[in-house]
Amino acid sequence: MTVPRTSRDRLYDLLPAVHRIADEAEGGELRAMLALINRQADDVRDDVRQLWDDFFIETSQHWVIPYIGDLVGNIPLHDLDVRPAAATAESLFTDLAGPDLAVDNPIPLRADVARTIWYRRRKGTPAMLERLATDVTGWDVRLVEFFELLDWNQHLEHLRLDSPGCPDLRSIEADDRIGGPWDSSAHTVDVRAINEREGWYGIRNVGFFLWRLRAMPRRRVMPRQIAATGWRFTFSPLGQDVPLYSAGNGPLTGSGRATELSIADAIRPAAFFEDMRAAHAPAPPPPPPSAYYGPEAAAGLVIIANGIEVPTSDIACANLSAWTTFAQPAGTQILVDPSRGRLALPAGRAGQPLLVTFCEGFSMDLGGGEYTRAKWLSVLPATSVSGGGTALATAIAARHVAAATVFRIDDSETYDLSADLVLNAGEALTIEAADGRRPLIRLLPGSIAVKGTDANGRLTLNGLLVEGGLRVETNLEALRILHSTLVPGRSVAQEAAAVTSPSLAVAGGPPSARLNTRLEVQVAFSIVGALRIPSHVTGLWLLDSIVDGIETAGAPKGIAIADDVTLPDKLMSGPPAHIERSTILGSSRFFDLEMASESIFGDVVRVDRRQAGCVRFSFVPPGSATPQQYRCQPALEVSLESERAIQAAKDSGTVLPPGWQAALETSVEAWLVPGFEADAYGRPAYAQLRRTSPIQVRTGAEDGSEMGAFCLLKQPQREANLRLRLDEYLPVGLDAGLITVT
Repeated sequence: MTVPRTSRDRLYDLLPAVHRIADEAEGGELRAMLALINRQADDVRDDVRQLWDDFFIETSQHWVIPYIGDLVGNIPLHDLDVRPAAATAESLFTDLAGPDLAVDNPIPLRADVARTIWYRRRKGTPAMLERLATDVTGWDVRLVEFFELLDWNQHLEHLRLDSPGCPDLRSIEADDRIGGPWDSSAHTVDVRAINEREGWYGIRNVGFFLWRLRAMPRRRVMPRQIAATGWRFTFSPLGQDVPLYSAGNGPLTGSGRATELSIADAIRPAAFFEDMRAAHAPAPPPPPPSAYYGPEAAAGLVIIANGIEVPTSDIACANLSAWTTFAQPAGTQILVDPSRGRLALPAGRAGQPLLVTFCEGFSMDLGGGEYTRAKWLSVLPATSVSGGGTALATAIAARHVAAATVFRIDDSETYDLSADLVLNAGEALTIEAADGRRPLIRLLPGSIAVKGTDANGRLTLNGLLVEGGLRVETNLEALRILHSTLVPGRSVAQEAAAVTSPSLAVAGGPPSARLNTRLEVQVAFSIVGALRIPSHVTGLWLLDSIVDGIETAGAPKGIAIADDVTLPDKLMSGPPAHIERSTILGSSRFFDLEMASESIFGDVVRVDRRQAGCVRFSFVPPGSATPQQYRCQPALEVSLESERAIQAAKDSGTVLPPGWQAALETSVEAWLVPGFEADAYGRPAYAQLRRTSPIQVRTGAEDGSEMGAFCLLKQPQREANLRLRLDEYLPVGLDAGLITVT
């Protein structure tokens, strides 16, 4: 709690006027002394107030939480301080609101301590275990008692009416749930030990289904028209297929258990179809409200046509996978495909402007998104922009000459920029989205140039989704990309012409007149495509970001970071760089690498100047040339395996055969490779490490968390905390399996 400071002359003002007059005549020495005493008194008063707040778990400081937990016998969880990770960002971005730029601690230690007594009073009940798992991990959790789903002969005097036995083959929706967290069908017993993929349906088994992805809201965005048909649209304003997610704000069961509507997960088409059919039931009685569609529904899915919310009666579930093979539907009913995020506008609504509200899945607050980032906004007065279209371009063209200009976009609509951004002499131009907004900026006809009148220009993009590329063609001092997305490959719109270009290209100029020698490119919590930056710039900073080397949709990853890719490989170089907790999909080139920490290099990385710098706790592919490595994979595992082989040979008195070292390196390098759930931008699990990735990568960061852009999620520690709590609260005789759904 922060207490306002009192006036520095509070004590001095309490003195009789005669003493104050005398003190002013003597130079104000008494006033200065009392000001010092007043400041100390304020410090004591603040400390007393904070001590009172520290008595309560809801208001205590973070360091007090373990002490309160000790009073109630709470076994401490793995707790990590994420604040030091923000040190580099705070040193670079001193002009932001701040004062700190640390992410929220992903380990909810406070909730675990606060509910300790509640847990113990309800120990062993399904509702309590489900709530415990959610509180400890911060993920959505569904507990399934697998022994309740076993098929067995029932006694006539003890019928289990909730155990239906055979599945209902007439219900597509019920059959769609088989084998998942919402399965209600009976199964034969499985005697194998329970794990993530098998051995579920045993007599002693319970399963904790975990959803690691989050539902990211998209409010009142403009859907993308596909191939100028006038009736085929994608919910994504980029024109790609994205599965629609439920927001996860649906009701719990009467006993407090999770339901499918209370979990942030992709909407099942079968469930959406049944929901629409129930909502379309003829009256009387009046049909129930939709669980998925409408502003108050659990999914928060809304379509607005002509400025009016389309009623549920005009929404229908459909499979639009082959929508290029059929004609525009008739009538006024809009067809929605939730698994692909597509919608078909009927002939009865032809020409109506559309806005959509929906959710899509992703791992964390990274790239442009409608999440809270108030402390990353500029503190300078901002000019508000709204309405979409050319509103931003008009505001930029009409701006007055000033040392610093900030444009703040107040909605999530689509804006077009076709003119180059020309910065005035010494101007710092900022284009940012308001807190909780994610506008789409389309750079037409595919890219625009950034030009500075002198070498002191600065451009900041903050909270934006940018479709297209940037070309820095003249001298610039700084280019900052914060919590933004420069779409990898520039465009991902389906049925559009392929684009082959990087997201950012910085001109280097001829050898006799180098450009951008003072340029600093700073990328934080962002997703960007390929970067082309010359080796003579001041530097590239990558913090908690993803760099995707793809330049053409559907093509393999290319060179993610380099200067001029037209040069032969031996002559190719790249910028000086400082990298923290980032994932680079593709090969990369650097002039020097001051530091690379807790990062994943998806392909070979080469550094020209290797005498200085350090690569630590990172994955560096074989064949790379880097500065000194410290606890990097797979080199670390090769070293450990070699030591074990030498020791084993020594203990057994045998001699290792010739070539054993090379064979061991080849073997380790073949299996110790990070795998991703999806490597195509736009998929919910984009750049998320697979659960089958080697443990050396999933726990290879300095503090035991995963390498790469999602290091700050601390997922290994959250899973370990759940196992620790289950050892304490799970009923005796039960075996628990942790099953990750996403």
